[in-house]
Amino acid sequence: IVASGSAKFLGALLAFLLARYKFTEPVKKRMETNELLALMEESIEERPFRVALLCRFSPLPELVKNAGIGVLPVPTKWFIASLILHGFSFTCLWTCMGAETARVLRGMEPSSTLKLLITGAIMIGLWIKSLKDMQRERREKELKESQ
Repeated sequence: IVASGSAKFLGALLAFLLARYKFTEPVKKRMETNELLALMEESIEERPFRVALLCRFSPLPELVKNAGIGVLPVPTKWFIASLILHGFSFTCLWTCMGAETARVLRGMEPSSTLKLLITGAIMIGLWIKSLKDMQRERREKELKESQ
């Protein structure tokens, strides 16, 4: 667990730092008209740790999560805090999933821990939905103003 956790932490931090200091400008130039990215940046200004944590728990490939947060204006300290919390949580998740598999194979009911973990996944989905709702509302407002 220690070796795996350390390697995951260092790999994620390296991807974040490379994105932050090597690739931010080229990505920003290509994405300057991306409305969803602008909404994420606004969300980061309001609650940087929350956004970093939600991004870490999102169902995206690890490289996208780490490098994606690296090009966004998330402070490094909040990225590291979310990385530690996420790493611990996923170690618990995979351990729980192994135990749950053993329980179900023995004919027992899934535990409340699994239900709690699923609730967390739903929370991330709701945040992503709120970003899409904000995007839709802005487009509707701009359309009304242009008419």
